[in-house]
Amino acid sequence: MHGFKSLVTLPAGSSLAVALVLPVSADAELVTRQNTNPDCAAAKKLASGIDANIKAQKQEQADVAAVKKIVSAENIDKAQFDQAKKTLVATVNSGIQIRENNQKITPNGNAAVAGLDKVATAQATELKQAKGLKGTAADMTTIAQLEKEFEGGIKQNQQNKKDALKGCQ
Repeated sequence: MHGFKSLVTLPAGSSLAVALVLPVSADAELVTRQNTNPDCAAAKKLASGIDANIKAQKQEQADVAAVKKIVSAENIDKAQFDQAKKTLVATVNSGIQIRENNQKITPNGNAAVAGLDKVATAQATELKQAKGLKGTAADMTTIAQLEKEFEGGIKQNQQNKKDALKGCQ
């Protein structure tokens, strides 16, 4: 739309109504369209679910740190280890349930689909590793892998959240 200038001279006592039409910015138009897109509501719900999964992953980090502390001790307390392992496995399972729910609510064609699939594959590996811990110093290699995987999972889910919200405000 092009703007123009004009000068109108009117006799005294006359009136003139003028309507000025200004173009809507592309950003404002995009926001209007985004806010009316029903998939954005679903994407925001998915983003919230991904946040819940990130919270579970941070708990996994804390749980694996507790296991690491126990198996790093000179005298490993088997009862403490068993409880810490049980807690870690439960947290990993919780994260799996959250991610499964996220996949169920993901809108068709959402950009987070591939990333959620990556998380699913990683979680299956993490669960197997957590269940395989024996409570010995030899677990340190697996614990180091879990630490890296949990950190990588958080980064992946941060990207998943961005992807989930693409095109939404």
